[in-house]
Amino acid sequence: MKHTPRALVVTAALALTTITAASAQAQDRSPTAAAAPAAQPSRLHLDVEIDPTAYILRGYSLHVGIGWRRLRVDLGAYAMAMPEFMHGNPDFDVSFHGFGVKAQLFPLAEQRGLFVGIDTGLARPLVQRRETDLARCGLQVSVGAHVGWRFPIIAGLYVTPWIGVSYSFNAQDVTLANRTYANNPITVFPAVHIGYRFM
Repeated sequence: MKHTPRALVVTAALALTTITAASAQAQDRSPTAAAAPAAQPSRLHLDVEIDPTAYILRGYSLHVGIGWRRLRVDLGAYAMAMPEFMHGNPDFDVSFHGFGVKAQLFPLAEQRGLFVGIDTGLARPLVQRRETDLARCGLQVSVGAHVGWRFPIIAGLYVTPWIGVSYSFNAQDVTLANRTYANNPITVFPAVHIGYRFM
C-alpha cells in the first residue's frame, strides 16, 4: 500500500500530537508523590496504665510501658491496703507499697491481644495488729509470671485484664500480741488495668 505525501504529513502530525499530550500529562504529576514510599508504621510504642482497684483500696498504681514490635517492658509503682480475703488473717490489717518491672511478649499481634510475661518486684509490706498500736514493716523481693489480654477500645485507649502468680523469697510470719500473721510466699494476683497508647 502506497502513502501519499499528504497522508504521511497527517500521520506524522497525529503522532507528534499524541507524544506531546503524553509528555504534558507526565509533567503534571508530582515527582515527590510518585516517588514517595508508603508510610511505615512506628515500631516503637509508648503507653501508660493505671489499676483503678488500687485507688479504691486507698493506694495508687502507675505503670509506664515501652514497647518494640511485640515486646514490652513495664515499669510500675503501686500501693494498696489489702482486703482480708486476700491475706486471710482476720486479726491483722495489711498494706504495702513498692515498684516492679515486667517483660511481656504479644505472640499474636503487635501490642494487642494475648500477652505473657515475667516480672520482679520490691515491696515493703506493713502488718498491723487490729485494735493495737503494734505493727511491723518488712521488705520483700518477688519473682513471678503473668498472662493477660489487651483489648483496644478507641483512639489509643485500651483495657487489660491479667492474672499473675509470684513468689516472695523472704516472706516471714509476723507475731504481734500473741497473734501470728501467716505470710504466704505464693501470691495469686488478678487485676484489670486501663491504659492509653501514645504511639
